[in-house]
Amino acid sequence: MLISVKEIKLFYKGASHFNDNQYEEAHRLWELLWKKIGNEPRRLGLKIFLQLTGIHQNCLLQKWDSVRYLIKTSSRLVNENRNTLEAYIEVKSIERFLTIYRDKEVTLKALDEVIIKRNGVEFTKTSELNEHLPLPHTKGTKPAP
Repeated sequence: MLISVKEIKLFYKGASHFNDNQYEEAHRLWELLWKKIGNEPRRLGLKIFLQLTGIHQNCLLQKWDSVRYLIKTSSRLVNENRNTLEAYIEVKSIERFLTIYRDKEVTLKALDEVIIKRNGVEFTKTSELNEHLPLPHTKGTKPAP
């Protein structure tokens, strides 16, 4: 999914903004990364994060059909990209949110409680987590195409 230090830092910076409930800024950073990667299959794992911020926007606009659609497609993307995603984040909180709200009405408070973590640590603006962790593919494996 991410093959350079610059890409991973941008991704984790977006995660930090997401955890701070700054969804528009998270979306802007992840969209920048999405465009930077270009039309390559490796960017598919990023789509879920753009959709999570889209869920927030659609909740604000009370577009509940769009919210349900994004939850459904995000659930599918998590399942299809689980191994790739787990190299970068803990998928559990996102998956739990998507499962619980698949058939319920989402509240903004519920989305605010979704926290993106890696190795049990939450990404925050003051966190230097991404500075201390190696790229996932540097553990003796090559990056995914």
